[in-house]
Amino acid sequence: MQFRNAAVVAVALLVALSGCSALGGTPAGEPANETDTKSVTDPVTNGTADANTTSTVEPNGTEDDTSTDRSDDTADAAWYPPEEPNRPLEDKREDRIESVTFVDKVPAESGDGYSNFNLEVVANTSMEDVDPAEHGDLEGEPYFFVKINEGEDNRKIIERTDEVRMDENGTFHIDVRPAGIEEFGAGSLTVEVFLMDEDKDWDDIYDAVGTEIQYTPDTDANGSSSTASDSESAEN
Repeated sequence: MQFRNAAVVAVALLVALSGCSALGGTPAGEPANETDTKSVTDPVTNGTADANTTSTVEPNGTEDDTSTDRSDDTADAAWYPPEEPNRPLEDKREDRIESVTFVDKVPAESGDGYSNFNLEVVANTSMEDVDPAEHGDLEGEPYFFVKINEGEDNRKIIERTDEVRMDENGTFHIDVRPAGIEEFGAGSLTVEVFLMDEDKDWDDIYDAVGTEIQYTPDTDANGSSSTASDSESAEN
């Protein structure tokens, strides 16, 4: 009787083992196959690669937003008269401005010349011990202003910077808004850059350099300046 029971149990075990093999089971203790291992680890690897390629950190520590428009919008900037220097001006001219260069030049849509430009100035703006002691501070306050000079009765200050840093050989960028010079019309313009020291009584001229550029304002279909039209629309 006991032998018969043992035989029945043995047959049952054989049937159970045969069923597991038919269903494709993996015996305990064997590693998963290579394909299963890759399918688990690939998404992690891909996710890491995507993070490295889509997030670029610039030297200043901020992420680079590739959708940001970094174009120069000086051409569309509204113009208003700059603050005049304190007069009368005292002439203390020295050879301080090394060069004045037109940069960011935009070719005119019609005709020769340029419809927009900015200025790059290389100059010695160091002004230690230049003011009289009665002013309380011997250091100067250097700044630039830009003037269009087309003759005795045709002059205009179009730009003035804030106080600039003191530098014996500094390079300075000055934005020029076209709306400030459109009244001169197309033609050759004499652009003068003045290096100044601001004083409470009168400002001092430390150097001035003039250079010429062919200016041609852009016009719309009606023949009027596009920048002037935009300014009028904004005011209305």
